[in-house]
Amino acid sequence: MDHPFFSFDIPFASFSPMHWWTLVVFAGLLAVMAKVGTRLSGAQNLWLGRIIALFLSMTVVAFSWIHSYNGLFNYRVDLPLSICNLFALLAPMLFWQPNLRRFEIIYFLVLCGTFQAMLTPDLYAGFPSYGFFKYWIVHGGLVILVIHHLLAFRLIPEARSMLRTFIWLNLYLLLLIPVNLTLDANYFYLMEKPLNPSILDYFGPWPFYILVCEALAMGFFAIAYVPIYIGKKYFPAAATIDPAD
Repeated sequence: MDHPFFSFDIPFASFSPMHWWTLVVFAGLLAVMAKVGTRLSGAQNLWLGRIIALFLSMTVVAFSWIHSYNGLFNYRVDLPLSICNLFALLAPMLFWQPNLRRFEIIYFLVLCGTFQAMLTPDLYAGFPSYGFFKYWIVHGGLVILVIHHLLAFRLIPEARSMLRTFIWLNLYLLLLIPVNLTLDANYFYLMEKPLNPSILDYFGPWPFYILVCEALAMGFFAIAYVPIYIGKKYFPAAATIDPAD
């Protein structure tokens, strides 16, 4: 297939005009969703969230199928095992019915991990490659879906949910170790640093850079909690909205 949509030869550079314009489009969509979420009923917001969740999941499946059809799928790097791809694939199950205990974990991981991946993308395919669309649909879509649920259903995380999220994250990382060993893979860079230069180069050798990332994770969780803390203190929210209303 010679169409640019199926090409991975189109370069992408962080902080390029392509990157900035993509962030502008994302910011516009986020603003629209935040506005819409405050105007719709609980039932309407519920179905809007479900449609977005289904779209994210279908995007991951479609990308994997196209990548496999083109003979490019590599199980060592392309399985949906990162937090972003895993949440997108499982989005219909995670977001089908609002649940505070589940949402608070998703909130911190998406706001700290997925949003950061939008600001400093690990992306090698530019517009209009399907890899470009998949990356931004998954990452931008997750952030939009989380903010939509936060505002539409008033699912407000607690401070102690940062610790719960940290525990769940580490349990998942422990599960990934045998997967990496079995597949000779390096998901979450648990086995070694990425080959390309990255911020991990400043965190020391393996396994010390993993410990530094652990500490940074809690720091980012605290930053993500700041707007929640301010909202609780200065703009007390009403009770959680019943999606059936």
